[in-house]
Amino acid sequence: MPQTLNLAIVRLSAMGDIIHTASILPSLFDALKERYTLHLNWIIDSTFSAIMEDSPYINRLIPLPLKEAIKTKDLKTLLAMHKALKTESFDIVLDMQGLLKSALIAKTLNAQSIFGFQSPKESLAKLFYTKSIAIPYSSHILLRNATLAFGTFGLPIPSLETLKSPKDFLGFKSAQFPFISSIKNKKILCVLETSKPNKTYPLEKFLELTKLLNAKGYTPIFLSQKPITIPQNAQFYHIHSLDLAKIKSLVAQMDLVIGGDTGITHLAWALKRPSITLFGSTPRERFNLDTPQNLSLSANTNNDKNNFNIATLDPSAIFELTQSLLEKSLSKTFSRNNL
Repeated sequence: MPQTLNLAIVRLSAMGDIIHTASILPSLFDALKERYTLHLNWIIDSTFSAIMEDSPYINRLIPLPLKEAIKTKDLKTLLAMHKALKTESFDIVLDMQGLLKSALIAKTLNAQSIFGFQSPKESLAKLFYTKSIAIPYSSHILLRNATLAFGTFGLPIPSLETLKSPKDFLGFKSAQFPFISSIKNKKILCVLETSKPNKTYPLEKFLELTKLLNAKGYTPIFLSQKPITIPQNAQFYHIHSLDLAKIKSLVAQMDLVIGGDTGITHLAWALKRPSITLFGSTPRERFNLDTPQNLSLSANTNNDKNNFNIATLDPSAIFELTQSLLEKSLSKTFSRNNL
């Protein structure tokens, strides 16, 4: 009979990185089910906890208001978190983030073993691990995460192709958006913002793309974090100020998501929605989630984080990929309707 394993994953942030890490859960559970009954705990920053709240693989989500406490220098909250974490006990802790703060959190827990990357993002982190797993920092993010998780248990590492097509690992609560019912054609979401300016596709380029879409009868939806002024020289809907739970529901209702290398385009991949990810200063070879329905374009030639090459991506090239994905979707719908 499989023994119960109380496992904790420390992956505090950010949205896309959390999604990358969570995507290995279905294959990890399958690989371990004969040996263990997994009780999975996930330690996450409160800012991003909604992303994982509905995952069928997580028994307990432990949100920490760490980002806000550090930002406001709230020592009282930091000490309270430290005190609470010291009461938690686990068989194994995986530091999937590789930062000093995530390693310190892992060390604060009562754990028999702490596993982390031999080449973490911050080298001091590995001082707090019981054992570290070797994989180059330059490896693809999905393969890097899987190597740590599977290597902890001495399991074979899945191929990158397998990791790019995981079983469902997120969930969401349905939310209604009244304007969606007025869209008679395919629903296309354009993500206007990312975490960094050099990963953000310019608004004027999105408007050029929108004019091409309008000519084919599509009215895209622009998504931004805050209200912004957008020139009314094309037809589009604009939605903003959504919390992460509503963003999950919105993405799940889309026929296509287009945006920079950011959490929301990665969310489309996770929710099995077609997407086009636009890479500028981040290396596509490390972060692409390419599948037949999740495509990408890259403007980067030298992996220089200080460049803004993403602005050179031609809207017409994005439009061509859009047509390809939407036509493929229409073809599948036609085939189902004629069975």
